[in-house]
Amino acid sequence: MTDKSNAQNRPVIGILGSIITTNSGITPMGRSFANDTCVRAIANNGGTPIILPFIPGAGEDAFALCDGLLFPGGADVDPHYYGEEPHEKLGEVDPEYDAFWLSAVSYAREHRLAVLGICRGLQLLNVAFGGTLYQDLSERPGKTLGHRQHEHRHITVGTARIEPGTRLQRILGEDTVPINSLHHQSVKEPGKGLTVSAYAEDGVVEGLESPDGLIVAVQWHPEDLVYPREGLPTGSVPVMNRLFQDLVQRAAGTIA
Repeated sequence: MTDKSNAQNRPVIGILGSIITTNSGITPMGRSFANDTCVRAIANNGGTPIILPFIPGAGEDAFALCDGLLFPGGADVDPHYYGEEPHEKLGEVDPEYDAFWLSAVSYAREHRLAVLGICRGLQLLNVAFGGTLYQDLSERPGKTLGHRQHEHRHITVGTARIEPGTRLQRILGEDTVPINSLHHQSVKEPGKGLTVSAYAEDGVVEGLESPDGLIVAVQWHPEDLVYPREGLPTGSVPVMNRLFQDLVQRAAGTIA
């Protein structure tokens, strides 16, 4: 861990931010944000979270504040980054937004920062390593289960099978785990140097990792499963805390 960490020796974890337009007030306003569940998951598992706002053409100074990076969920990745024309079911994309996140991947690789990817984060990491995506799961051959649940995000709707001998299996300590599912895209071809660490029941890729231990990524949303939400039915999967603990520990240099 570097001197970037705070006085309590909590590693600083940068959460890649997004922009949302809100209509509160007289005129629409763009706001930089990260989901509160991501912020809490880092804070509750030993890290100091900071939100890294999306600034086109900038970012390196912000990345330098961090011991590790969290790439959360978000919008679809522009398919031009992996050499494809847009599919009719592709969602809204923003090439500058993608470029900002891709620059964070490059910085993390160059400076060997610990990384955790979630949903879009997994997909973007895969593209950064030269992989491709199914722009919509309807493109995928064979039977594909529903991966855009209508239940609340903290409810699990399926399971992920964890590949034996992977870092993900060591982190979670399980062969299968219950997961939520909130995506319409998935990994097609894994990027160079990335290993598939988990699959859904229908074979959709649910986890990727790098052999050097710097990158762990999952397709589901563990930040929404780490604790019960007040006023809602219990749907937490406490083992998901280990993903955030692992990121913080890797960022601190306390585990390889």
